[in-house]
Amino acid sequence: MRPIGEDMKNIISVLILFISFSVLAEKAPVVAGTSDDEPQRGFREVHNSFESLSLRLSLGGDLYGFVEGKICDECETIKVTITPATKAYDNGVEVPLKDAKKRVGRYATVMYELDTKNVSAIRW
Repeated sequence: MRPIGEDMKNIISVLILFISFSVLAEKAPVVAGTSDDEPQRGFREVHNSFESLSLRLSLGGDLYGFVEGKICDECETIKVTITPATKAYDNGVEVPLKDAKKRVGRYATVMYELDTKNVSAIRW
């Protein structure tokens, strides 16, 4: 049986993750494209994430590898790349990336860049 405090940490972690989505959006550049040559402004998503109840991860000694997961139950499986720049966090505390290997088959959240498909962070 897990202590109640651990459940609260998990709930708070999920709430922080949802709040971070708005922070991870980058302002799009001004684009001329209207008939009046008015600049168009908007936001462009640069990161996405998926939660995995059973993490599928491969990581070599050189800290390059990949993670597979789905954004939703009906979505196709995507494969994203782990690089030495990928950060790993255990309950919000940064840990060595090699510790992510211990999470294979267990819960984790994977954040990645949409353009490059490089993993920016793995959190558990």
